[in-house]
Formats: sequence, C-alpha cells, structure tokens
Amino acid sequence: MKKNNFKSIIIILLAINIITSCSNKDDDTNEKEDPISNNDPLVYVGQTTNDRLTDNEERFYKDKIPNKELVATLNGNCNPLDSGILNNEIESLSNDGGGVIRIPKGNYCLRDIILRSNIHLKIDPEAIIEPDLSGNIKNKNITIFVVGEDFYLENVSITNLDEDNTDRSTWFQFNIPNGEYGGVKLVEFGNVKNFKLSGITLTDSFSKFSNIVLNLPASSKTNEVSTKGVIKNVFMTNMHVGYGVIQMQTGRSILCKNISGEGGITMRVETGAAKTNMLNEKTVDDIVVRDITVKNGDAAMNFSPHRVDQGRVDVERVIATNSTHAVQIAAGFLDNNTNGVNNLGTFDSKSYIGDVTVTGGYGAQVKGKDYKYFSCDKRKELIEKCYNPDDESVTGTSISAVRNNASSNADCANGSDGGCYEIIIGRITKTNEDFELNDFFTYPSSEIKGCPKVKKPEEGNCN
Repeated sequence: MKKNNFKSIIIILLAINIITSCSNKDDDTNEKEDPISNNDPLVYVGQTTNDRLTDNEERFYKDKIPNKELVATLNGNCNPLDSGILNNEIESLSNDGGGVIRIPKGNYCLRDIILRSNIHLKIDPEAIIEPDLSGNIKNKNITIFVVGEDFYLENVSITNLDEDNTDRSTWFQFNIPNGEYGGVKLVEFGNVKNFKLSGITLTDSFSKFSNIVLNLPASSKTNEVSTKGVIKNVFMTNMHVGYGVIQMQTGRSILCKNISGEGGITMRVETGAAKTNMLNEKTVDDIVVRDITVKNGDAAMNFSPHRVDQGRVDVERVIATNSTHAVQIAAGFLDNNTNGVNNLGTFDSKSYIGDVTVTGGYGAQVKGKDYKYFSCDKRKELIEKCYNPDDESVTGTSISAVRNNASSNADCANGSDGGCYEIIIGRITKTNEDFELNDFFTYPSSEIKGCPKVKKPEEGNCN
C-alpha cells in the first residue's frame, strides 16, 4: 500500500512539473528565439519574436480635417508669385477651421510653403512641382513644404487626390533640377501631431539632402517632435548616395510603408543632426517600416544612433536589388559635434528587421569606405573609376545583405569601436549569389587586407 502511495506522489509531482513548464513557456512567447538551423545557402533564417510593433494605419493617423474644399488659385507656369498665394490660402482656410485645398494640374515652382493646422493639400497627378529657384539661391538650402518648424500644428496632410491609391500613375510629381542651391528638401516635419504624406513620384538630380526629413523644430526641444504620422506610397529616383528618400532624426509613433528609392538609402533612421545629440534624450521611438525597396543604391534601411540611446524601430519586408547592402546597422559613436553629449548611442534591443530579400549584382553605389571589402583587383578598379553624378560613389557590385558593426558578432566593443547594441534580425533571402562576400553579413573583420595602395587618378584620367 505504501509503495502504491509513493508511486502516486511521484506521478503527481511529474504532472505538476510538466504543467508548470508549459505555463512558463506560454509566458515567454514575447521572448526572441535563436536562429533555426538551415541548410539552404541562400537563406538566413534568423531570429523570431512575438513582441512586435503593430502596423495598422489607424494607430498612427486619423483624418480629422473638415470636408470644406477649395481649389488653389495659382498661376502655374512656374510663376514665383504662387508660393505667396498658396501660403495666404492655407492661412485663411486654417483660420476658418480648416479644410482641403486642391492643387490642379499644371507646372508650379514653390518654396517655403508653411502648413497650418487642419489643412489637407490634395495634389492632382498631372501637377508637376519643382523648387522655386528664382532670386539669389546660390548655396542656399530650399524646403518646399514646412510642417511645424516655428509653431505647433496638428491634423495636416499632403497627398495625391486618391490618397490611398498605390498605383503610381495616380501620384503627383516632383522634380529637382540641377542648380546652384545648397540642397533641396521636399518636406520637413518638426513639431506636428497627426499627419499624413502620400502619393509622390520624385525625380532628383543627385542633390544634397534627403527629400523627406523629420527633425527638431526651431525650438530644438526634444519633446516637440513629429508624433503620430503616416508616410506612404513614395517613389524617388536619382538619389545621392549620401542621402535618400527619408531621413528620420526625430519621430514618435510613425508608420512608413511602400517607400521605394533608386540610389542612396531609402530609409535612414540616423539621428546625427547637431541638436539631436546635445543630450541623451530619446528622439526616435515606435517607428514602424513596411515594404521598403532600393535599387542601384547604397541600402534600403539604415540604423545609426549618433550619441543617443534611441527607442524601437520595427522593419519588415525589405527588397534590395543591385545595391551595396540591403541593410546597414551602424554602431553608435562620438561624431564631430564637440559639444554633443558624451555618449555613444544605441537602439532598443527589441528593434527588429526581417523578411529581407536581396538580389546582388552590378549597379550599386559604392562609397570609398566600402572598397576594403573588395578583392585587391576589384578595389583597384573601383579606385580608378570616375565618380557617379553624386561625386561621392562609384558603380560596383553588391557586397552582402547586411553591413553590421554594432553587434557582438562583429566583435564590437564599447569604447573606441563604437556603441554596441543588438537588434533582432529575422529571415534574409538571397535570390542569387552575385555578391562580393559569401556571407550574409559584412563585419569589420570582412576587410580584405594586404592590398597595395592605389592612388585616385586626377580628374579627367579616371575610367
């Protein structure tokens, strides 16, 4: 009898242990899991996690703009008076409670259009907008749409007429010609809440500055940044390797989706503007990125937290074709701002990037700092090439899927090597093997050493 009781107790204890183990496993569903083994040389399975940022648009933007609508009375034909006319109509309608201003088909040259609360600019797909280059613009920086630079505003939208249509033929057009200006931005967001930007096709001329910028406002206060917004349905070409489509210095609860670029870096979450790194105060958090592509560029996605410990960024569905990398994950570091906070900078460890598809090949914009990952013969060819129209890159072959110097896998050590951090990297798929490196990742240790020094030819003697 005692034997039977003892056996019963053992069975009960084992059952309790199994139930407890299952319960603990359920409690840990938000924890990231280690990579699953995989034999396919073109697939990196990566890590998985259930702790993800959601991407439903309603979480980021709600249309609160009144239905009242008027058509802008612009002259067109690149008349320099149009900026003043549009600014007056925006201010008048905003003061009257707000509404929609339609910009009809035509050619418009605009500059310093100051958005105000409760205003929706709807732009015809046959409207072509360019920067107003009249007057003395030599070495001056030009912004077309200014959103929250000098004062707070809310409920603002700049879109095509059919604002949620993903067909590029319905999007409005913006061109940046060559000129003596310093740089051009299509739109700069500052102290604004509840905003939307969509339906844009932009042809650049390898000009300086990213075309959509989120930055500190004139007050430089880190609690006055762009909050709750959607940026979607954007396609830009002829981008400078050092810039790109979106540059996010600041932003909280922002959704960016269906963003495509040819050249440059499509989405830069790089917080290096001088006044964002004066204090170690988070300026970027709850950033969701979906369906982002690059072709013949540097990368689709860039993480770079100059000096500041930033928040979470969640990226999914990345496509890179004939570009240097698909993703860049840069360690934090002390930049050239001598007055900046004495901190290296990181991103939240719950940040995620996954479902990356990368096609290697010739056509990438390769910068000088990446020559070291090429064989000696190819490096010599790159050095002796003429620069691309951006005067900074040369055309070469894709290196790998991800460049990462922030991870322990890259032998990152806090200090002289930079601010180390880990983000969750999910599945990566290569569609071919046309890459300089065989690995999925480019690390500092991937450098090809022992190559003879080659001097860049003088202008006119390059290949």
